[in-house]
Amino acid sequence: MARSTQKWAQDMEAGMSIRGKLRTRAFALAATGAFVVQAGIVASALPAAGEPEAGTAASDNQITLTAWDGYRELREGKSSNLRPGAKGGLVLRGTGDTVEYTDPFGDGTPVTYETGRWTSPVVEAGYLIDESVSSWNAHTPTGTWVEIEFRGRKADGTWTKWFVMSRWASGTEFAPADGSVGDIHRTSVNGQTDADAYLFTDTYVAKSGHEPDAFQTRATLYRPEGTRVSPRLDSVSTMTNEYLPDAHYTGTSDFTLGGELALDVPQFSQNIHRGEYPEFGGGGQVWCSPTSSTMVIYSYGLEVPAEELEGIEAPNGDPQVDYAAMRTWDYAYEGAGNWPFNAAYANTFGLESFVTRLRSLAEAERFIEAGIPLILSINFEEEEMPEAGYGTNGHIVTLVGFTADGDPIINDPNKASNEAVRSVYTRENFERVWQTSTDGITYVYHPHDVKLPHNLPGVTPNW
Repeated sequence: MARSTQKWAQDMEAGMSIRGKLRTRAFALAATGAFVVQAGIVASALPAAGEPEAGTAASDNQITLTAWDGYRELREGKSSNLRPGAKGGLVLRGTGDTVEYTDPFGDGTPVTYETGRWTSPVVEAGYLIDESVSSWNAHTPTGTWVEIEFRGRKADGTWTKWFVMSRWASGTEFAPADGSVGDIHRTSVNGQTDADAYLFTDTYVAKSGHEPDAFQTRATLYRPEGTRVSPRLDSVSTMTNEYLPDAHYTGTSDFTLGGELALDVPQFSQNIHRGEYPEFGGGGQVWCSPTSSTMVIYSYGLEVPAEELEGIEAPNGDPQVDYAAMRTWDYAYEGAGNWPFNAAYANTFGLESFVTRLRSLAEAERFIEAGIPLILSINFEEEEMPEAGYGTNGHIVTLVGFTADGDPIINDPNKASNEAVRSVYTRENFERVWQTSTDGITYVYHPHDVKLPHNLPGVTPNW
């Protein structure tokens, strides 16, 4: 199960409607529109108003992704107690400021950490920001972790507080046998809503009248006091968007590939893991996101080392899916569907990864053409897409290609067996469901040598 959208919800505290859509606590959010990436700068997400790109389902919503990738781009921001790492990115320089943190899901023992911090430049959005999601790529040896935060500058020039978007550690060694400081339990942070915004799991949602027109993102690196090991920050990306009242999905996009194209992506079923590890949501029935992440990771020939899978009980096979669920688990959200957590997990295999959105299957075709399968978020009633054979209030699937008629070829983990995972859904139905239920939410994972599509204005990113 993934996160679903609640359309046109009410602001429960102030009695005012939130612009656009409100992301629910149960499954969190979804959003609308398109994006384009250009390393280190904000790039326009859309063609000129009234001039939709041919072959795409157009949207008037403003959406951009600002990315800082590697030391050369991260140095555009301000750093404190950080230096270039031997393998790139930023690492801790010295002791720096020390802080105490008590893991809310640990044994209650406070731990003192040495810290260093990176803060992005002020980014002018060029529109009012209704929503923001941040992704990161980071290496966190046992005992170390990173915190990602976001704040917005409002029209009157004042800033919101810093909202904690994530506290992330890749490992699960919470109590090392040698008595050293273990990993924190990775977590989003509840209870941050104030007069300016809501924080729903991994997403900042501005309240009406408090929308920022600029933002900053910052990352703080932590290591146990007195140790020499350091986390490494390799990249940070922040997606922002504005919802416009009259923006809407305009219809099925044109098929542009001209023939069938399917990538070689392994098929993993989440349902063969039902009942396994009930402490992680009851088992595989809620593991669509880590199952989809595993399919894409393994498609690049990357696998969890055999020694890491020892001791995992998966009687029907594929213990790598259980492993992924454990390492994407958000202990506050109590789920494995935290979008940036899945992207950060993919990065532990050396993949570049981020969370964004696309506005049509025509845009998605450019990624398939480049050899990059995509992970998509959907929800629908059974009658909206009867070929699926079920309805869902939130689900994650993997787009692996297209038929000669332009229908999407989907690895759908919500099947009874691995063999049944490969599915073909009707282009009209699937695109409508994807765009109207989650408005194009997409995870993108790719190796450094598999390049993102060339930048076509208003259509595809170029990193």
